[in-house]
Amino acid sequence: MGEEMLPKFDYYLDESDPDVVVLRRQDGAFVAAFSARGATTEGIVEAAKEDYRKLLLGLRAHKEQELSLDELPEHTAIVDDSGAIVAVNKAWKRFAKDNGADDLSKVSEGANYLGVCERSTGEQSQYAQAFGEGLRSVLCSREERFAMEYPCHSPTQRRWFVGRVERFADGDSPMALVAHESVTPGARSVLAH
Repeated sequence: MGEEMLPKFDYYLDESDPDVVVLRRQDGAFVAAFSARGATTEGIVEAAKEDYRKLLLGLRAHKEQELSLDELPEHTAIVDDSGAIVAVNKAWKRFAKDNGADDLSKVSEGANYLGVCERSTGEQSQYAQAFGEGLRSVLCSREERFAMEYPCHSPTQRRWFVGRVERFADGDSPMALVAHESVTPGARSVLAH
């Protein structure tokens, strides 16, 4: 068996407030805050290590679920409370590749799903932004689940999908299962709510 490949998460310091130093993940997610006067390199490094350890524990806990994720026909991802993607299934990766994703790291593990939705531009960007808000409402416990139908046209085909978000972890670190299912063959207004 090969050695386990660990995901890479970068951290940075936000020193925009002269009194507070904030440690953040590469996607901007909050990790810890320190008094600017009392912050030590050791304390900051320890906070980053602890955050990374929690991320790895979460990934390992979901490793077993990857098999069941791959059994799903929908494009499926698990997203943590900051919006970071912690796992995706094979259908998700295949769809990304088939639709021109040169760099899967921008749409797979380690990428921030909420950030992608917020930064979307173009003709259909309002759907991505609305979906991001729905995901955020589930992660913030305002909603237990969210679903919406949206267009995702390719240059050669007019396509429609239903995106679903369902909360599946309670406690301090809620997570969500995000699934996108094609409803293209003549199906519009599949959702009735």
